[in-house]
Amino acid sequence: MATPLLRDGMWGGSPGRLAALVAASLFFWGATGAASAAEPVGRLVPDAELRARYASPSSNSRFVTVDGVPFHLRDEGRGPVLLLLNGHLGSLHMWDAWMPRLTRQFRVIRIDYPPYGLSGPDPSGVYSTERAVQLVGKLVDQLGLKRFHIGGTSNGALVALFYAIENPTRVDRLVVSTLPAGRPPKRTPSPALVAAFAEVRRQAPFQPREFWSAFLEDILANDTVITPALVDRYSEINNREGAKAWVDAYVQSQYTLWDTLDVKAYYARLKRPILIQWGGDGVVLPQVIGGEVAALFTGAPVTLKIYRNAGHLPMLEQPDASVRDAVEFLRAAGSGP
Repeated sequence: MATPLLRDGMWGGSPGRLAALVAASLFFWGATGAASAAEPVGRLVPDAELRARYASPSSNSRFVTVDGVPFHLRDEGRGPVLLLLNGHLGSLHMWDAWMPRLTRQFRVIRIDYPPYGLSGPDPSGVYSTERAVQLVGKLVDQLGLKRFHIGGTSNGALVALFYAIENPTRVDRLVVSTLPAGRPPKRTPSPALVAAFAEVRRQAPFQPREFWSAFLEDILANDTVITPALVDRYSEINNREGAKAWVDAYVQSQYTLWDTLDVKAYYARLKRPILIQWGGDGVVLPQVIGGEVAALFTGAPVTLKIYRNAGHLPMLEQPDASVRDAVEFLRAAGSGP
């Protein structure tokens, strides 16, 4: 389904038009087309290199195949099960700061879900929220999980929510952050991001490290967490061979989802308790949207927590406060609905 952002000619034109495109959505990073043969571009990274760097056995990473799809996961700790999903353009590593606290009380299974991280490709060629929910369902069945908590951030929060709505007897509680409920509002991006996005267009499908630095500075409010290692990880994993095409397909499906889903009616179907964590200083999905999203859950107990000096990823920007609240909420599972 074509969207207004994909009309012919939208990628060309003035810097102002390019800025409008960049600002239109967090979920539309990357440009169509390819670089000129005369222009130098960076190298896409093969899976073998990425697995050696980010999924070594010593890191507790392993891969399981579900419906023909390789899933990267880590299974750590003991206790009630908590399944965690990565956010848009992220990976299971984004939960690293939470793990020391969580694994003392929970068995935490964190995954990369296709098209992100080191999971995939999907031989079906389908990349969407609906397909991700289907794959997560088959994964938890394969792992023998009967009832568990589930959480996620950004697009991963959406997958967790959809799974909980469709499988209410399998999910105990939800912990999500920066949960979308539609297309992000239009905004003015930083000059650095506009310039970096233009370079992505020139070098596509490669996305240079400078773009990922500008991307993280744009979506995060607490810039102190943007380390060289973080930028390297985002750059290298998202420059995985084939990854950009898979993400582009997922983005297209997201636009279709928001154009067709009755969000108010669907979110009202949730019956399980939900903790929503939100960055109070974010620009992609500002604080006011957090309140609007929380109000959609008319059929479930809702707790909304706001974190200052945090933007799109509270678990990265304010890990101590956000994991403390998550543990407190999950430990109350025996006392609520």
